[in-house]
Amino acid sequence: MEKVTFYNEVTQKVKEYYGDSATVKYSDVVKNNGLIRHGLCVKKNGSNCAPTIYLDDFYEEYAKGRDFEAVLSDVINLFEKHEIKGQVDLGFITDFDAIYDRICFRLIDSVRNEERLKNMPYRLVEDLAVTYFISLGVLGIEGNITVDNMLMKIWDVTEEDLYEAAIDNTPELLPAKIVSMGDFIGERTGDTRFASYFTGNRFLVASNTNFVGGAAVVIYPGLLKEVGDMMESDFYIIPSSRHEVIMIAASEIINGAFNLKDMVKCVNETSVLPEDVLSDNLYYFDRTCDNIKKVEYVKDTMVL
Repeated sequence: MEKVTFYNEVTQKVKEYYGDSATVKYSDVVKNNGLIRHGLCVKKNGSNCAPTIYLDDFYEEYAKGRDFEAVLSDVINLFEKHEIKGQVDLGFITDFDAIYDRICFRLIDSVRNEERLKNMPYRLVEDLAVTYFISLGVLGIEGNITVDNMLMKIWDVTEEDLYEAAIDNTPELLPAKIVSMGDFIGERTGDTRFASYFTGNRFLVASNTNFVGGAAVVIYPGLLKEVGDMMESDFYIIPSSRHEVIMIAASEIINGAFNLKDMVKCVNETSVLPEDVLSDNLYYFDRTCDNIKKVEYVKDTMVL
């Protein structure tokens, strides 16, 4: 069964399962970095909110030989697990004062998201775009709402207003977490030997406590200076994904950073999910200037 046929068949079967008790809608959704995901939404009667489940991973399971009925059962079970019952009061979303303390920011690649950025407020940190969203976690709802130009117009606010709100809220709602690279890799692989490979504070991983969208911690007030003081050094920032960054003391890069940028691009192409890629570039934090700069190369010379 081809992808399109699979998506259509799942949609039809889910419609048959819920019958007149829900509205089932299939749609293609443009996600981070221009990736198209194939979503299915089930809104139960009497509810004004509904989860969207993306079918792409389910198709991959089917393509690898899993029985269609088993995959379909997983899709329905996931909808049942995340069902939103009754009416959720979302009227406050149009009131900027009411929503102020839920506005957060994230970082995305300005180049890969050029088209998306035409429809949303943002600011640039080098080639990275700071964009905004409303966190719904405080309402007990998983997910968030992206702040676009239409919502900003309803609020009658500027991008500067959004940034001021987000710079207050994001570190509070999504606290930063900094761990050694050895501990980070060890936790994910179960191999504790990595902890001995990266000792001390020279190789660090920075994210938020959820490790989701955690690369944004690089613009938390004072965080990079704190890391620089911890390392007692300027440092390179490797955008390993939109969820976390790697920080390496400049003194550890003996032969210059020429290979680091090539490594970033290679890892993005081979090991990072397309929607999770943050940037192919390398960045540098200068303690003296207290700012982050993109590393450029001119005639084999590194410039900031």
